[in-house]
Amino acid sequence: MDRFRDVSTSPVREGLDDEDDVRPSSTAIVLHPAPYPTTTTTTTTSYAYAPPAPQRYRGLSNQGATCYMNSLLQTLYMTPEFRNRLYQSKLTATTDLDVNIPFQLQKLFANLQMSKERKAIDTKALTKSFGWNSSDVFQQHDVQELCRVLFDALEESFKGTPDEQMVNELYQGTLKDYVQCAKCGNESSRLDNFLDLSLVIRPFGSTQMMRSVEEAIEFFLKPEMLSGDNQWDCDKCASKQDAIKGLKFAKLPYLLSLQLKRFDFDYVTFNRIKLNNQVTFPKYLNMNTYDPTSGAIARKMSLERLELSEETPPPAPRRVSLDDTDDDEDAVRDTWHPDFDVDALAEDGPFVYELFSVLIHSGSAMGGHYYAYIKSFEDDSWYNFNDSNVSKITEAEVRTAWGPAASPVASSGNYYYRSSHSTCAYMLMYRQVDARRNGHFLPDDALPSFLQELIQADEVRRLEKEKEREERARLIPLKLFYDGSHKTLHVSKLLPLSDVVAQAQTLFGLDLPSDRARLRNYSEYTSLPLETYDGREMCSLAQLQIYAHCALYLEVRASVDEAWEAYDPTALQLLLRRYVPSTATTPEHFTEPPVSVQVPEEATLGDLIALLSTKFGIERDRLRVLQMSSSSYWSIVTTILNPNNDEATLQQTLRMDLKLRQGIELYVEECDNLMHWSLAKDHFEARAHLITLQVKTKEKTLLAAKGVDAKEGGMSWPFQVDRRENLQVLKDKLCAFFHLEHDAFKLCRNAEKGQELKAMDTSFKNLTLMDNSNVYVVLGTPLRVGEFSVQVHLFTPKATDEDEASVVLPPWMHTNELSLCTKLIVSSATPVADMKARILTALQATYPAAKYLRLRDLLSSRRLSRVLSDGLTLGEASALTLYENREFAVQILDAVDTLPSTHTLFSVVLFDRSTLRFGRRVEISFSPETPGIHWMDALLMELEKVFGIPGDAIQIAKPLQTSDVDVNDIQETPWIRRDEGLRFHNVPSLATYGDRLVVADARVPLKVLSKEESIALQVLIDQATDNEMLGIGGTPSAAAMHVYGPSLPSSGSSYYRGGYVKPKETALFIRTNKAPSGKSSSDSSVPVSPITGNDDDETPEDKEFARSGGADVFTDLH
Repeated sequence: MDRFRDVSTSPVREGLDDEDDVRPSSTAIVLHPAPYPTTTTTTTTSYAYAPPAPQRYRGLSNQGATCYMNSLLQTLYMTPEFRNRLYQSKLTATTDLDVNIPFQLQKLFANLQMSKERKAIDTKALTKSFGWNSSDVFQQHDVQELCRVLFDALEESFKGTPDEQMVNELYQGTLKDYVQCAKCGNESSRLDNFLDLSLVIRPFGSTQMMRSVEEAIEFFLKPEMLSGDNQWDCDKCASKQDAIKGLKFAKLPYLLSLQLKRFDFDYVTFNRIKLNNQVTFPKYLNMNTYDPTSGAIARKMSLERLELSEETPPPAPRRVSLDDTDDDEDAVRDTWHPDFDVDALAEDGPFVYELFSVLIHSGSAMGGHYYAYIKSFEDDSWYNFNDSNVSKITEAEVRTAWGPAASPVASSGNYYYRSSHSTCAYMLMYRQVDARRNGHFLPDDALPSFLQELIQADEVRRLEKEKEREERARLIPLKLFYDGSHKTLHVSKLLPLSDVVAQAQTLFGLDLPSDRARLRNYSEYTSLPLETYDGREMCSLAQLQIYAHCALYLEVRASVDEAWEAYDPTALQLLLRRYVPSTATTPEHFTEPPVSVQVPEEATLGDLIALLSTKFGIERDRLRVLQMSSSSYWSIVTTILNPNNDEATLQQTLRMDLKLRQGIELYVEECDNLMHWSLAKDHFEARAHLITLQVKTKEKTLLAAKGVDAKEGGMSWPFQVDRRENLQVLKDKLCAFFHLEHDAFKLCRNAEKGQELKAMDTSFKNLTLMDNSNVYVVLGTPLRVGEFSVQVHLFTPKATDEDEASVVLPPWMHTNELSLCTKLIVSSATPVADMKARILTALQATYPAAKYLRLRDLLSSRRLSRVLSDGLTLGEASALTLYENREFAVQILDAVDTLPSTHTLFSVVLFDRSTLRFGRRVEISFSPETPGIHWMDALLMELEKVFGIPGDAIQIAKPLQTSDVDVNDIQETPWIRRDEGLRFHNVPSLATYGDRLVVADARVPLKVLSKEESIALQVLIDQATDNEMLGIGGTPSAAAMHVYGPSLPSSGSSYYRGGYVKPKETALFIRTNKAPSGKSSSDSSVPVSPITGNDDDETPEDKEFARSGGADVFTDLH
C-alpha cells in the first residue's frame, strides 16, 4: 500500500477519546457518554408481558477506552464489500492464530453475524492480536488514526497473498498535486494516494467556519496563486511566472472516508479546542463535479475555484424542514428529503455517493466518547452502535450529528460560534451508488465452513461456561458456628436444610444421627442462637430465605430423649459460664463454650437463680451469680448480682432493675457462703489483667547464648505479665532468662533506640504497655529516672564573603553546617556550664585550640534556637523538654560568651533596594528588658551598629521562615518602621526567638526594572532556587532540571517555575505477524503515522518527529 498522505495537516493532533467507566489518565477530562437516542414508544392499554424482540445486531464490549475502536469496527462490519472480502480472504502462514489480525477480525465479524443470542461481543482476542496489553486499552486515541493504522496492518498481514490490495481496491483514491503556469499553461504534478480526506472546518487564522461538507471539499481543492516572491520557475517559459497551485482528484475511491477536522489549537489561550459548530453533510454526495476523467471540466472548475477564492466562499446547500413536503423544489434540493430522487444525480455521472456511517465524538478536545450511526443495507434503517448497545434510530436523529446551529455574534461575514453542545460528527463514510458493484451481505450458511464450525464450538463453550457460572451463582457461603468456633461452608441455595445439617456435621468432624443435630439462625452481634427451622428441614435454603453469609448455629443434644429447647423471641437470652476451682490435676477456669438459657422478659433474679440451680445442680443458698466484663483495656467491671438472699435482692427484675440485655454474659460460682470472698471474681480480674509482651533483642551475644543465628536479625520471646505488676517483675524474669545482672542491660519501648523504660517501680498499666507491645533488650548501663541520652552537634557556619549578594534567601535550615560531635547523659538539673565543659573535653581530640563554646537548642527542623546561658541548669535555660535523643548544637567561639540570660536573638539580612539583592546573614542579639528603653529602640540600636543605617530609616520585614524567599517576594512582604514597632507591647508581636528578619534602608529608592531586566532577574531566581534545592552551585544541569522540575526557556521569557506538565501521549500501534517473506521480518509494528521511513541511521528522536508529521506540522504556523 502506498504511504498515506494527509494533505491538510493540522498543527495539532486530532481528537482524543475517553470513557466514563475507565481509569482516566492524569490529563484526561472524563466526559459521560452521550445518552442513547430515545426511540419512539407506543402506549398500549394491555398489561400482558411481551418478551423483547431479538436484537438484529450485536454490540461490542468496551474494554476501558476502546469506544473509538468499536465504532470503527462496527462501520467495517456493516460495509458489505469489506466484510465479504474479509470472509473470502486467505489466511497467511502465521502459525499462531492468536496474533493473526485477519483471522481475529474474521472471527469477530462471524460472531457479530451468527451469535444472535448475545447482546455484545468481546474484542479482547482482537486487541491481543494487535499486540496491546491491559494498559493499552485504557489509552485514548483518535478513530481516524486507528483507521489508518488498521488498514496498514491489514496490508502488512496480507502481503504475499491475493488479498494484498483489498484495502486499496475499496478505499484508495488518488490526488493530483499540481502547479500550472498561468501564462503558458505548463503543468508540473505528482500523484498521491489517499485512504481518507481530512476536511478543514476552520481555516488557519480565520474566524469563518465551513458550514457543509460540500463547502469543506471545495476549500480542500481550492487552488492558490503563486505570485510575487512565490512565483514558480516555469521550465517552458524559462523564467519565474505566476502559477496556480492546487489539488485535483485523479481517481475517486469506491468507499469515500471523510474526516471533519474538529480538533484545533487556540493560539490565544494555547489550549487544544474542539469545534462543535454545525457542519451539514448530505445523504447523497455528488462528486461528479470532480470527475477526473473529464479534463475540460476539471480545468474549468479549477479556474472557477480560483475566481471564487478571491471572493466570498460559496453558500452552503439550503436545508429545509421535512415538514414542508409539498414543496417540489425542496425535494429536489435536499438529499435528506423523502422524495429526493438519487437517479437524477446519477444522470450527471457515476460518482454519486450514499452516506452509510457517521462516526460521532461526544466530549471536548481533552477527552470524550465515540459511537456511530450506521445504515443497514439489509433493511435500509439507521442504527445507533454505542459500544454494547445497539438501537434503531430515525434519519432525523442522524441529522443531529451535524452539530448545533451557528449563533453569529458579529456581522460582515465574521462569525464566532457559541455552543455548549459537544456531540457532532467526526468522520463520515460514503459508498458509491453502483448497482453492479454494490454488494449484499453473505448469509450465515455461505460463510466459510471453518468460521461456522469455530463459532458453533465457541457457542458450545460459552453455554457451558454460562452453566458453570449459574451453578457457581447458586453456591452461597454460610458461616457455621459450633462449640465456640466457626467455619465457612459453600452450598447450593437449592439444597434442602437437612442436607446442609449433614454437611455441617462433616465440616466439624461429628458423626451423629440426623435427629440429634439441627441448624438455627445465629446472631454474631449477640452470639446467640435465634429461630429454629423445626418442621421445615426439607425446604431449600432459598425457600427459608437463608442467603449468602448468613450465620447458622449447629445445635447438638445429648440424646433423642432430650427435648429441643423451644425458641421464644420475646424471652431474654443469657450466656452462662460456670467457675471451676483448681484441683490437683486442673487449674481454675470457666467452662467453655457458654451455655444459653432463656428466661421470661419479666423474670426476677430469684427466678433466674431457681432456673440455674436446677440446670447446674447447685443449691440456691450456695449459688452466686456474677456479671463481669472487660470492655476495654482500662475498664474491668465485676458485679455480684446476689450478694445475699434478701427478698429485696431476689425480687429485682432482670431487664428493668438489673439492666440485663440480650446476650449478656453471666458467671455462676458455687460457694459455701454468699458472704465469702469470690474466687471467680479474682480469677476473672487476673485473666483480664494478663497481657503478653513481646521481648526482642538484636544483641549478638544474647542471641548466641540462646542458640539463635544473629543473621536472622533478632529474636522475639513472649512473656506473660499482670499489668498491675511493676516493670521490675519483667526485669527480674529477663535477668534469669538471659543470665544477666540488673545493671547490664536496659529496656526500650518498641525499638532499640526507642524510649528507655527506667521507672522499675511503675506498673505496666501506667507505662501504657498493651497486649503484644514490643520491649527491646539492649546491653548497656541503664539510665536513672530523669536522665536522658542527648546528641550534641557541632555547628560550623559556612564562610561567606562580605560582598556576597544573592537573589534568593533560603530558609534558616542548617543541615549542611551540622556534624555529630558527642553523646552525653544529662538531666534537667545538669548545669549548662558543666555540659559545655564535657563537650569541650570531647572536642579536644579534633579541635585542641577550642576554649570557648556557645550551647544552643537544636530544633527537629535543623534550625538553631535559644542560646543556653551559663549559671543556669538545662531545665532553667531551655524552654524545651528533655527527652531521649534530644539534640543540641554547640559553636566554637573566640572569646567568652557574654550573652545575658534575658537576651533575644534574630538572624538578619540586609536587602539592598538599589540592586535588588540580599546581603550576608548576621546574628543580632539585644536585651529587650533594658530599663527605660523600648525593646524596638534596643533592636534598632543594634541594627544601626551592624549596618550603619539610622534607626529612623530602618524598615523591617519578617518573611516566611520555612521556604525560599526571593527579591520579588520580599517586596510584597509587609514592612514596619520604628513608629509602628513602638506600638507593639513585646518582642513576640514582631517575631519569635531565632527568626530571620530582613532590613532595608528606606532612604534608598527601589530600583525599577525594564521588561528585559525583569526576565533576566527571574532566570537568576529560578536558577538559584534549583541550586538550593539540589545543593549545588552554578547553573543546574539538564538532568537535574528534568528530575526536579521544568527548566526555563533559554530566552528567559517565561515565569513558569514548576507545576503540572502534561505527559507525552502514547503512540497508537498495531503489531503484525506477516507471512514468511524474504523482504519482511516476522514481526513488525505499524506506528501512529505510516510516514515513518525505514532508514537505519535514524535516531529514535528522528523517528518520533517523523511520526508526529515532521516539518509539515509547522506549515500552518507560518
